Amino acid sequence: MTPQPIRIFLVDDNVLYAESVAAVLGTDKDFKVVGLSRTASEARPLISKSAPDIVLVELHMSGQSGLDLLRDLPGLSVRSRAIATAEEESREEIVEAMRLGAKGFVLKQTGPELFMKCLRKVYEGEIWLDGRFAEAVMHAFGTIQAETKGDGKNEISAREMEVIALVVQGYKNRDIAQKLFISEKTVKNHLSAIFNKLGVADRLELTLYVFEKRMFSPTME
Repeated sequence: MTPQPIRIFLVDDNVLYAESVAAVLGTDKDFKVVGLSRTASEARPLISKSAPDIVLVELHMSGQSGLDLLRDLPGLSVRSRAIATAEEESREEIVEAMRLGAKGFVLKQTGPELFMKCLRKVYEGEIWLDGRFAEAVMHAFGTIQAETKGDGKNEISAREMEVIALVVQGYKNRDIAQKLFISEKTVKNHLSAIFNKLGVADRLELTLYVFEKRMFSPTME
């Protein structure tokens, strides 16, 4: 349980879904729904006033899309972290949502337990992606390998591939170290090498790289 409830603001034109989410979150003391809006324009002043910890944004709303709201969110509430939601996966929209600052993406059909885990992870400062995306990364490691072969210096090793998969799932260095039975220092060294080889600056850019290189399962195409 968190010291203070995680304050959630829902933006979704599907009122039945939004109210269902609010009802589920209301059963857990870790969460408090502080607002619900059906449109991006309606949500803007309310988010600015309430400064929630997390804003859940439906990408496919009528009128202005959720992407428009994500673009404006930093100017509305600096403290708020956004999670994009949708009924279906779309590679382009997920990438664009994360480019605009979303810290996670979750499908609407995700079960309550995993959904709440997503909220907690993003609140703690992590990036959240559905596990199926990380699994797709494992299947796509050949793509990374092929693109980084050359003089040998930039080739991604098998261990680095494992680290990438766990980063995309949102694991912290400590958790990665435990899963791979290595030290946190070794994890940091692997990440530094990965960033240099792929030309990315941080975990978010690494995640975007994975998406932009079309590392998806067939259902994502």
